[in-house]
Amino acid sequence: MATVEADHPEIPEFASYRSYQQFAQRVRHQNRYVWDDHVKAFVDTVLATLKDRDVVLKKGTPLYRAQQGINYVSFRRNDPEEPSGYDAARMKPRPNRSTEGRANPAGVSVLYLGTTKQNVISEIRPWVGAEVSVAQFQLKRKLRVLDLSRNHGKSSMGILLDHFVNGTPLTAEQREGAVWIDIDNAFSRPITKSDDTADYVPTQILAEVFKNAGYDAIGYKSQFGEKGLNIVLFNPDDAVVINCAPYQVTALEVSFKEIGNMWYRAKRPAKTASRAKKKPKKPSSS
Repeated sequence: MATVEADHPEIPEFASYRSYQQFAQRVRHQNRYVWDDHVKAFVDTVLATLKDRDVVLKKGTPLYRAQQGINYVSFRRNDPEEPSGYDAARMKPRPNRSTEGRANPAGVSVLYLGTTKQNVISEIRPWVGAEVSVAQFQLKRKLRVLDLSRNHGKSSMGILLDHFVNGTPLTAEQREGAVWIDIDNAFSRPITKSDDTADYVPTQILAEVFKNAGYDAIGYKSQFGEKGLNIVLFNPDDAVVINCAPYQVTALEVSFKEIGNMWYRAKRPAKTASRAKKKPKKPSSS
């Protein structure tokens, strides 16, 4: 890896607009558990540039969680089975048995919730006709949340355009804005089954850093639905299930954008005179 300047938490100031990308590369492929000076400086600068991101969720705030599948139960003896949502225990993560996630490594349980039914159902990637259990949770206490959604959907390119086109030096504020956009987007990027677990490492580290800094949860924008916000509780016991209902997915809305240049089929070269087939001459009449 090319030599890069370390960030400056004492100022505080990021050395580069690429500081998050350099951090992510290091913890994915070099030192994951024993941090070098560059990673330490980046983490300290992240903590030093936290501002205007604190949100308080009140006790009793309703939140939602969805899981694929439902139960079929008889509410009275000899009655036919009816669809029902999963029980409360099934809708919470098993202690010390969690799989890899955007905000947690395997074995560390956190509770992934959302602010709307639509966004939590969409987050589990259902198919049309899928049966889904959606539980409503309620917060048991007031929580301090770090809001990572402030720059959702933005690209650091807007900040960097003048720098690349005209060579204008970036200010410390512009570098900071670009880094936080990268952090925001890293958390909200959808997870797929084909993801390498190493892709989770940077956000897992930052989630743990935020937890150790005194936050009870983090919030980041869902990629599914304009109004949805994902909320991750570091302590699953900070919320309790109050109800759970069965749902069926009736339709899916697909949106897309072009992410590369269109290619065109090359035109076939014109036939040369030497390769062109000659038509047979008609016999002359005598």
